[in-house]
Amino acid sequence: MVGDSYFHGWVYRTVIDPALAPIRELVGRWIPDGSAVIDIGCGTGAQLFALSSKIARGFGVDHSMTQIEHAQQRALKMGYSHIEFSATDATHLESIQDCEFDFAVTSMVIHEMPAAIRLPVLSEMRRMARQSIIVDWEACQPNLWRRVGADLIERMAGGEHYRGYRSFTKEGGIPALLNQSDLTVLDEQGTSKGTMRLWLCQDRQ
Repeated sequence: MVGDSYFHGWVYRTVIDPALAPIRELVGRWIPDGSAVIDIGCGTGAQLFALSSKIARGFGVDHSMTQIEHAQQRALKMGYSHIEFSATDATHLESIQDCEFDFAVTSMVIHEMPAAIRLPVLSEMRRMARQSIIVDWEACQPNLWRRVGADLIERMAGGEHYRGYRSFTKEGGIPALLNQSDLTVLDEQGTSKGTMRLWLCQDRQ
C-alpha cells in the first residue's frame, strides 16, 4: 500500500475523509449490531469510528504510520477500548485466525495497490472474515467530468498511487478482480453520483 505522504496526512483528513462519510453510512447498513469488523487500509479509522456504537470489536490495519497514529490518538481520546489499530501490511496478517471477524471491510484502497497484491489481499479478507465489503471506484466513470475528477484526485496522491489507479481501471476494476477470486457477490450498490460502488461478498465455496 501507499506509504506516508502529505496527501495521507492533512489533505486526507480534511478533504478525502469528510467526502467519504456517506459511503461509511452505506457500509454500516450491511453490518449487524454486535459484529466484529476488520478494516483493511483503515486510514484515519473513520469507518470503524462510524461503526463504533454498533460493533463489538473493530481492528484497523494500514501501512501508513501517520494514519495509524492519528487513529490511535482519536480512539484513546474517545474512549473506544473495543477498537484497535496496527501499522501492518495487509499481505502479512498471519496472526489473525481464519474467520476471526464477521466482516472484512476495505474502502477506496484496492485501486491504489500494486496489481500483484490485489488478489492476495482479497484472499486474506475472505480467510479472515465470514463476509467482505469492498468499496472502490467504478472502473468506468459515468461521464467525462466524473472521470476527470477521479483522475485528478488520484494524481494528487502521487505517482505510485496514480499508477495503481490507472492499472486498476484498465484491468476492469473490482468486478474483474472478483471474477478471478473465490468471492461471490451477495449484494451491491452504487453511490448517488455513480462514481463509486459497494460490493458485499462471501466465500464462493
